[in-house]
Amino acid sequence: MPRSDAKATESLAEAATDALADSASEIPRKEELLDSLTKGLALLRLFASGTGRLTMQDVAEQLDVTRAAARRLLLTLAHNGYVAQQGRQFVLTPRVMDLGYAYFASMNLPQLARPYLQALCAEAGESCSIGMLDHESVVLVAREEPSQLLRVDMAIGRRMPAYAHSLGRVLLAGLDDDALAAYLDSAELRKLTPFTISSRPALATKLAQVRADGHCTLVSELVDGFAGISVPLTDQSGKVVAGLGLSMVLGSRDQAYLEKHYLPPLRNAAAQIESILKAR
Repeated sequence: MPRSDAKATESLAEAATDALADSASEIPRKEELLDSLTKGLALLRLFASGTGRLTMQDVAEQLDVTRAAARRLLLTLAHNGYVAQQGRQFVLTPRVMDLGYAYFASMNLPQLARPYLQALCAEAGESCSIGMLDHESVVLVAREEPSQLLRVDMAIGRRMPAYAHSLGRVLLAGLDDDALAAYLDSAELRKLTPFTISSRPALATKLAQVRADGHCTLVSELVDGFAGISVPLTDQSGKVVAGLGLSMVLGSRDQAYLEKHYLPPLRNAAAQIESILKAR
């Protein structure tokens, strides 16, 4: 699964109550508790613990239920679009991230970050965005555009391949080793421009560098002639939960210019946004 951190993903299970209630099929053991729902949430927590794939037998053993009950739980989640069957195994689908976004939206990150995005946009004179990881994509959840005529026009909700976007790379670099290995094993990597890194070993090397540097500068890999520079946003535990980035038409500038002029204000804005996240 495209795991943020296990703790954040576990909150998906807690937020899933309403989504799963209609599909609960077993009779509750107590008047106010649904055992089937409890098991369904426990199943989501199994995935949240870092297990990417589960068979019916795995679920039966780890939840201490019958194989028939495990089958009903998995098929219920599959019916609602939260898991998909691949042979004998079941994996989470990107739809489960909808629950994560509901949790994250409760933090009002786009609203809280807006003044800092506006200030960063005004200082840098470039488009700035906050993005989150959704399986193999980075999704824009907040955006500010400069008033200049020539700009990078991307709306909130826009999805882009994480491997070819600076925001996506800082988010991928923030995954734990197992989650990153799972991504590299399954992600579809295409050559979007002549400069796109589409080799798994080369991407793994680049992400290791991004993790060490604490930022990503990307030039002409998503669209030729466009560039981006991004930094991670972390929560109270130090886990990467989102990314903050600037995107621009490259022109005559090179990577060294971008990092000299844009990295300091970008990191300053990120520190201010993180101070709000960590205070909540």
